[in-house]
Amino acid sequence: MPHRIMIRLFTIFCKLNFNKLSAKDLFLQAMKEFSPDKIPFIKLPCPFCRAKHPAWTIHDSYLRYLISFERGTSNTYSIEITRLICSSCGHTHAILPEIIIPHASYSLTFILCVLKDYFSKMKVKHICDKYQISISTLYGWKQLFLRHKKLWLGFLEDMYTSSLSFLSTFPQVDTSINLSLFFTRTGDSFLQGVAKTAHYDSS
Repeated sequence: MPHRIMIRLFTIFCKLNFNKLSAKDLFLQAMKEFSPDKIPFIKLPCPFCRAKHPAWTIHDSYLRYLISFERGTSNTYSIEITRLICSSCGHTHAILPEIIIPHASYSLTFILCVLKDYFSKMKVKHICDKYQISISTLYGWKQLFLRHKKLWLGFLEDMYTSSLSFLSTFPQVDTSINLSLFFTRTGDSFLQGVAKTAHYDSS
């Protein structure tokens, strides 16, 4: 069976105010670039075989959940992930916008909301009740965030930048650019601890 590589999109936070749109809306906006009528014209090197101009076609799709926190409540969406196949090597690639954290159901915005409450000194029990998550999940996200914050900022700047002030920079006009640079530099998606994805730059 062909190996699957996820292609990460870092575009939507540059273009949209994600505080005013649902996680599903953000996902759908990003996936407009990969509508069936546009796929034959995509200029995307294959992240597996490195062919510069393979003919991309839709291989299939699969359903997954996307959990977000919007207007004071958790929302679970069912979304359809498109998988493309490379004409050169036959490997398939799932297309994942930056709102999605690979291998997790929780959206990036959900986790950012949880961390903002944590570093604003909200009690752990209240956070877990509010977001319906376990304490171990919360502390796992905290640990990963602190590690990635240090990678993002560098050791010295990390020492002088509080977690809350760092979180308050999301979103800015260059959020997508910074997420892309973080991925390029570390091989990880931000707040994802496993390096199993490839990067798609639509510019």
